[in-house]
Amino acid sequence: MNNLPIFKYQPNAYDVGVFKKVPAQNCSICNKETDYIYMGPFYSIDDVEYVCPWCIYEGTATKQHNGVLQAAVEYKDKLLSVTYDDESNQYMYFMGDDEVEQFQDDKLEELLFRTPGYISWQEPQWLSHCDEFCAYIGYVNKSELSAMKIDLRDEELFAIKENYGIDTLDQVSEDSGIHLFQCLKCGQHRIHIDHT
Repeated sequence: MNNLPIFKYQPNAYDVGVFKKVPAQNCSICNKETDYIYMGPFYSIDDVEYVCPWCIYEGTATKQHNGVLQAAVEYKDKLLSVTYDDESNQYMYFMGDDEVEQFQDDKLEELLFRTPGYISWQEPQWLSHCDEFCAYIGYVNKSELSAMKIDLRDEELFAIKENYGIDTLDQVSEDSGIHLFQCLKCGQHRIHIDHT
């Protein structure tokens, strides 16, 4: 895995299933030989396949196909989604159902256009904390999360109750997916629960 890009918000990208090791083949974007192809979400009108890690990292894939890599992200305490409008030839930004002006934010650009997404049953949501996007640690089940002995702070437990209607992680059903994130500034863990 030498000479592969490292993603700030997806540090385990090569271990969580968004890149697949393959026999050497050419990337569909840059045409360079690669041993890894992107298997994660790619939101575009085009079918995008066989993309190397470098074309994700540099943003070439999203530029070429007018796409984004994240379905929804926590941004300014709301849920932000971005889509490309073919008629106006520009990206459209939405907070909930309301269209908003495009944000000029380098961290947001990095997350949306140059960070591999993660695979989930429902729409993935990228979490944030301390005015910064969290790093995606990976998918864990309830027993793995318990074994990790992660101490979720009161604010996260409140968010879990508010978002999912449960008081403790013991109430998470066995067929739910738990996506673990960690704040890059303070180390706080956050979770997104994905129901089947």
